[in-house]
Amino acid sequence: MLSSNSTTVKKKSETCGEQLRRMCKNIAEGITEGKDASHWFDDGNDVYDIEWITHQDKSYKAARLMVAGGGPNIWVNLQTGTVDGYWGCNKVSHGFVDNIGLDDYCQEMYGC
Repeated sequence: MLSSNSTTVKKKSETCGEQLRRMCKNIAEGITEGKDASHWFDDGNDVYDIEWITHQDKSYKAARLMVAGGGPNIWVNLQTGTVDGYWGCNKVSHGFVDNIGLDDYCQEMYGC
């Protein structure tokens, strides 16, 4: 119970832009830190859609993975090495290092 002398601290809520920046950063850091790539696809919760990027001969070049949609839209872009987020008029891009082999995994999936 708070005494009458204590002050109440209000937590400032995040703006949409700040939330989007935090979400993209967390995803990029997770990829860089090395979460298993197959987990992204096996549990059905992480990747909602895949856009295949191909060469003219239709061979695999890269992919964009939709990992959030409906509120913010967030794509992991394996061609540019960025997590790109869009929410209203906000756009955020956060770089990552593919330490989990997402690109290799997608290339294997595309070849099947």
